[in-house]
Amino acid sequence: MRWPIEDRDLDELELDLRNVRIPTEALDESAIANYLVEAEDLLELVRDILRDGYLDNDLPVIVVEKGRNVVVEGNRRITALKAIHNPELVGKSSPRIERLLSRYPGADTPLQVRVMVAPSREAAQPLLARLHTRNPKKSWLREQQAVFYHAQLSPSVTVDDLRTLYPIGTTPISSFIRMGEMRELIRGMKYDDPGLEQFVKTSQLKMTSFEYAYELPKIRQALGLTFDKDGRLPTKQLSEGQRRGLMYLLEEFRAKRLNTRSPELKAARDEHTVFAEQLRQLVGGMEATSPHNTGVEDEDHDGGPSNSSDLAGSKNAGRPAAGDTGSSGSTNTGGHSGGTGTATGGPKGGTGPETGSAGTGGNQAGTSGQPGSRGPNRGETRSRLDMEGFEYKGASSGLRRRFEELQRLDVRDFPNAAHDLLRTVLECSIKDHFANVRQVRLTGKQLGACMTELASAYQSDQRMTSLINAINRKGKMPAAQYAGTAFSLNASNHEPDSFVAGRDVHEAWDRIKPILIEIVGR
Repeated sequence: MRWPIEDRDLDELELDLRNVRIPTEALDESAIANYLVEAEDLLELVRDILRDGYLDNDLPVIVVEKGRNVVVEGNRRITALKAIHNPELVGKSSPRIERLLSRYPGADTPLQVRVMVAPSREAAQPLLARLHTRNPKKSWLREQQAVFYHAQLSPSVTVDDLRTLYPIGTTPISSFIRMGEMRELIRGMKYDDPGLEQFVKTSQLKMTSFEYAYELPKIRQALGLTFDKDGRLPTKQLSEGQRRGLMYLLEEFRAKRLNTRSPELKAARDEHTVFAEQLRQLVGGMEATSPHNTGVEDEDHDGGPSNSSDLAGSKNAGRPAAGDTGSSGSTNTGGHSGGTGTATGGPKGGTGPETGSAGTGGNQAGTSGQPGSRGPNRGETRSRLDMEGFEYKGASSGLRRRFEELQRLDVRDFPNAAHDLLRTVLECSIKDHFANVRQVRLTGKQLGACMTELASAYQSDQRMTSLINAINRKGKMPAAQYAGTAFSLNASNHEPDSFVAGRDVHEAWDRIKPILIEIVGR
């Protein structure tokens, strides 16, 4: 393979809108660039180029399509160069690039790069597969590989053709096709809950985790899904029961009640049999109550439960997990819910009618309502923080008591007290984690220093680095990004005129909670 190597002006090169790293349909280069910032460490590459210079020992590969120079390999590098010369390309992240440019003012960044010109996209495919699916060079994730193979299927390209073109070793290509089919199926569904839809259609849902569910025969049978020998689904038209069943299953993953270690997803466990049967009854119950089965595209769901947790309550089909009182239509009146919210099983945020100091009744924020209701109010209107999915697993009795207080505080009546306590539990949780997991004591260090230590400890963990960076964010930023930052937490604690509202507390908790789950929870 001897393809020509040529110079191309940077502004002549176009990013590949079919880049398999992009989890949704990209509309323009800015959409690709913003995704690469969030998911592919683009700003880290920008920093490396500005600091060390652009190295062209590993050439981007382009194809010429209708007179356009499309980058099929090296989109991340080309995007980084484009963003350096035009920071506005990355939208809200442009100030970060401006700061990097100020930090490295003498950086030598080319406006013209050497590229390898492939004769066609088809000719380049084996090279891309070799680079990203078998070699250790920044391998695509399993989901990205599935997208790669699945996207090539067409009336003229069969799964057998792919097996011939890409001998990928021990992993059957049909497993990648099944993942591609399921990914396309759930992204094409009509959702009642925008939050669940966003979870499914972004990288928040890990298909490699969801695979643990749909690959189990009993789960597939319960959902009425069958794959052929090549991993294809005969149809992607879903009945109402199937759609609701899939939404319920996806909601369980979003709420972290299901994961790859859950006994409900272990074929040999009794919990799996029980869960599969409940899912089957849930799907069958919807079929029995629906006047007819419908496809995904032309359903009308007015008047039904608005999300999968309502469905679980209305059909009594929730999985046998403690603490599901809010979604099952419980009449808990503010006492112990019996849930797993924290170690004490106190009232979980936003579930059950509350009778707190504000005198809230059964129709106020946080009430789940009866089966068939439109679901819980928006998180920022609830009087309690959403503790779903977090259980303190550390050894500090003092920190445990703080979490108990935090879950009981009415954030509408006492937003500043709750906000101050958020800062306390974050700082103390980091210290607890270092003392018990890493055998290092951070005695005397305040929040900023603790966050620095945490960032250093998790620097190789991309997900945690992203979460920590959101807390450490500084400088000018939209209000939605300000809540939950260390600057915001410190300001409300130290500045007399700084005052927060209940919504700020909910937003801060949403930002802090995933970190706490990782370091002191489960």
